[in-house]
Formats: sequence, C-alpha cells, structure tokens
Amino acid sequence: MRVPSMGQEYVKSLGFKCGVEIHQQLLTSKKLFCRCPAGLYSKNHDAEIMRHMRPTLSEMGVYDGCALMEFKTKKEIVYLLNKESVCTYEMDDTPPFPINQEALDVAIEIALLLNCPVVDEMHIARKQYLDGSIPTGFQRTAIVGINGYVDIPGKRVRVRQLSIEEDACREVSDERHTIVYRTDRLGMPLIEVVTEPDFETPEEAALGVKAIGRLLRATGKVRRGIGAVRQDVNVSIDGGRRVEIKGVPRYQFIAALTRTEALRQRSLLDLQDELLRRGLTKDTIKTEQMDLTDGFRNTRSEILKAAMENGFKIRGIKISGIEGLLNWKTQPGRSFAHELSGRVRVIACLDQIPNIFHTDHYPDYVGAHIDLRRIRNTFQLQDKDVAIITWGPEADTITACNEIRARVFEAFDGVPNETRQHLRDGLTDFERILPGADRMYPDTDHPPLRITPARVGEIKIGLPEKTKEVEERFRTYGIPEDSIEYLALSGRVNLIDSLAEGKANMKIVGRLIGQTRRSLERRGNNFNSIVDETWRRLIKGLDERRIQTKHFEDIVLELKKDPKQSTDTLLDRFAATISPHEYAAKEDRSRKNKNYS
Repeated sequence: MRVPSMGQEYVKSLGFKCGVEIHQQLLTSKKLFCRCPAGLYSKNHDAEIMRHMRPTLSEMGVYDGCALMEFKTKKEIVYLLNKESVCTYEMDDTPPFPINQEALDVAIEIALLLNCPVVDEMHIARKQYLDGSIPTGFQRTAIVGINGYVDIPGKRVRVRQLSIEEDACREVSDERHTIVYRTDRLGMPLIEVVTEPDFETPEEAALGVKAIGRLLRATGKVRRGIGAVRQDVNVSIDGGRRVEIKGVPRYQFIAALTRTEALRQRSLLDLQDELLRRGLTKDTIKTEQMDLTDGFRNTRSEILKAAMENGFKIRGIKISGIEGLLNWKTQPGRSFAHELSGRVRVIACLDQIPNIFHTDHYPDYVGAHIDLRRIRNTFQLQDKDVAIITWGPEADTITACNEIRARVFEAFDGVPNETRQHLRDGLTDFERILPGADRMYPDTDHPPLRITPARVGEIKIGLPEKTKEVEERFRTYGIPEDSIEYLALSGRVNLIDSLAEGKANMKIVGRLIGQTRRSLERRGNNFNSIVDETWRRLIKGLDERRIQTKHFEDIVLELKKDPKQSTDTLLDRFAATISPHEYAAKEDRSRKNKNYS
C-alpha cells in the first residue's frame, strides 16, 4: 500500500476530528470520598487483597462491551495496601463519606475558568471499571460544569463538561492473568475536562491540551509531576469511528499520536474496501481451528520449543480468502497482523511478544520452511488462505484464536471502536474495547448535592488572573524569558510578586526558583510542602551572600525531607562550606550589623 504524505493538510482532508479528556489530580489534603491522606505515595505495603471482577447489568438491563471483554481476560487482581494511605472504603467494605468539599470548590473554580455554567444540583454516578484499577469495580464521578469553552490561536474550542471523580490505583505489574496495583493513589480527587471534537488537525489538539493544562496549573491547586495529569485523546476520520488513545502523559506526544491514528483509520477503511473487492463477506469467509502441538514436536523454533517444554499447546486458525492482508500496512512499521497480536496480548493474556506467527510472513529460523509446509498441509491451505498460530495454556490459545477470528470479522466494518495505548514514536496498540453509555448508573449511596449561587459567587471573586497578564508582569521584573512561563504556572505568583516588591535579584529568582526547581521536579521531586516564607528566606540568604547559588539545590532537597526544619540553621550549615575570603566578608557584614543594632 502506498503511504501518502502525512502533512497537516492531508490529515485535515481525511475529515480528522479530535476531542480530548484531560484528567488532572487536585492538590487536596484528603481523598475524595474518605478521610485518608492524598498524595502519600509508598513502595511498601502492609497487606495484600486478591479479587476477581465480573460485569453487572446497567440500569437498562444491558452489559457494557468493555466490561465483557475484561471479564474474558480472567484476571486475578492483587491490591497492595499501605495502612497509612488506604481504608476500608477503598476496598468496598464500608460506604463512602460525603464528598470532599475542598476538592469540590477547586472543581467549581476550574469550571468557571473554563467558562462552564456550574450545575445547581450535582448527582454522583457510578462508572464501571472492570480492569481492576478500582476495587469496587466502578468509579464515582459527578458533573460540575457544562457547555464551556477555551480559546486557542484562531479557534474557540467547546468544553462539553467538567467532572469531579476519584482516581484509580497505580499499576505495579501486569503479567498473564495477574495484575498488581498499589492503592495509595486510589480515591485521590481529580477533575476530568471533556472537549467537543473541535480539533481539525493534530497540531490543534496539542495546542488545546496545552492551553487547558496552563489554565489548570495557573490555579496552583492541582498536583504536578509524573502521573498527576493524563490525557485521553479521541480521534476519528470520515468513514471511521471514534478511537480513544488512553493515558497520554504529555501534550507534546499528541500531534504524532493523532496523526498516526488518522493514517491507521484510513488504512483500515482501505482494507475494508479490499475485502469487498475480493468478494468476501462475513457470511462467505470460512475459518477453522485445530491443535497443532503434535506436529511441532521436532520444530527448531526456539520460541515454540520453549512453549512445549513448559507444557503449553500450539493452536492454529485458518482463514479463507485474506492471503496477503496480514501484511497490510496500518502504522509505520506495523501491519494488520499487529492488530491481531494486540487482541491476543490483551484478551488471551498471551503477552510475550511475538505471540503469533502467520503464513503471510512466516519468521525466518532454521527449519522454518518445514514448519510452514506442515502448517499448510495440516490446514490444506488453498490460494488466498492464511493460517495463524499461537501458543500458551490451552484455554488461552482457544481464546486467542477466537479473538483473531473476531478481529478479522471486524475488518468488514472498517474501524472498530476501541481504546488504544500509546507507544513510542507516535504508535499505538490495542488496550480494550471502547466503553459505552451502558457502563454508567446512579450512585445510590449519595443524595443530590445542591451547589448554591452564593457558593459559586464567592469562588468567582477569588479566580486567579489570566496567565498572559502574569507573564507580561514577570517580564517587567527582569525574570529570564525561559523561566517566565514556568513561574507563571507554578502556583507561586504571590511569592514572585512579593520578591519583586522586596527588591530581590529577579534574575537569580528566575534561575533558581524557575530553572533549578523545575529541573528537580522533572526528576520526581515535589516541593509543595515548602511554604512561601521559606522560599523568601532562601532568596534573601542568596542576596545577602550567606550562601552561594550552588548550594540552592542541596538546601531545597533537605527542606523537602523535613519542611519544618529551620531555614536559618540550614543556611548557616551550608555557609560553613564557602571560601575563607567569602566567610570573612560574611563575618564583617555580621559585625557591622551588630554595631548598627
């Protein structure tokens, strides 16, 4: 297949449509529906709980397709519990507390910043999650604001809704039929911002996420760092279907991911046309499965030999009429065979790659031609037929072949509705069937909650000023340009203003609180516990030359360990490491100050 240019205009010509869902943790002291501390992460645990999930009927008596898919994986879910950060609510052993009012106030503030009218009565709902990331099997969520907008260069993007909800667990590992989670993040408050599909190019989508992210950070009331914000990106083209790229951690990845997804959908639509051109339909295509283990006893494939040595089975499926189509290019360096492999990896839990071989492009190993001939003879392959083999526990290979068959049949419908995980280099792979409306139902544990005009009005009075205005003011302070945006979005605007009013050296402020602190945060450090007065004392210590700038990083890391320790004591401790000449000058200044006093 000839791969066309992937420029912005070409992608737009495909009928590219994109909307985003931005999930941002809120900076609160407690979780959303219990009184456990929020943000208390740990690598240690005091107990383990193991559970299985099963789907339940929605209020309309329907099962959600995603929930049914998760049930087929037969996962054992292990939760690692630290007694300092989790309680019986998260384990679904006690009812929820009333919603965290501090978190709700932040959500209302963000809704107003997004120009969303705030609902006058909030209803909490349950959203099914059967991947195990929430032990209850559902997430509590509620809409706070609707029908807002955010502006990006040349466009106004509609915001469908802003919701407040509880975060899920942190994944530790996911191997075969066992997935392990830590529960410290579980239940932390977050907001979800959902836009309409108003982005017409991948670049617009990235700009939109950046704009919303700037707005959220400007409040100073959201968490920063790895995992604190995740974007789900919904993409479709003309003739395609909505596909969700899940959990994109940075807006810089969005343009490449959405551009590749547009090309993948165009390729799948072309594949649909090729199936029809060949005269194939779901009714005429034939499939056959069988156990091939005995025929591979003398194989020289290291992968297949190892599988049989572990007691695994080798199973194959023949599909008529689609020869060559497993090599159909869908993404750069990936083909339709990868679509099948992704389903096998997720649903059959055969997650060691490669997990399939196929006759369209059989692997090259010593004796491969013998194995390939055996496959062809066993299935009696005719022209235009293909065979695909997989290996693992017998039940899993049966599931795998059934999923391969299902995915091939989906090709007749073009683009399947699904959620995909992001990979490096702008590529994606299958994650799960796309959830539908059938996963939502009312939460009977919570009555409706009235949000009064007086409450909204009080929050509106205290809204932060626009980021562009803050950035312009910071330029007048002489802060280096490469630090202005970070400082304007750091939640420390009042601190920077007070330092400027106090005649601090603003170049040093930009260099240290801007660049050095930002560098440390990118390495996983969090300095939210260090109060503004401590930062002022540090900058004053630098201005007075009590310490050198090279000590700044070490001091803030010390303060991160114990924010309550004396700043002056730390300054004196590090002052002892300066040169004799500098120390003498410091002593001279100290004597003059004493004489003056």
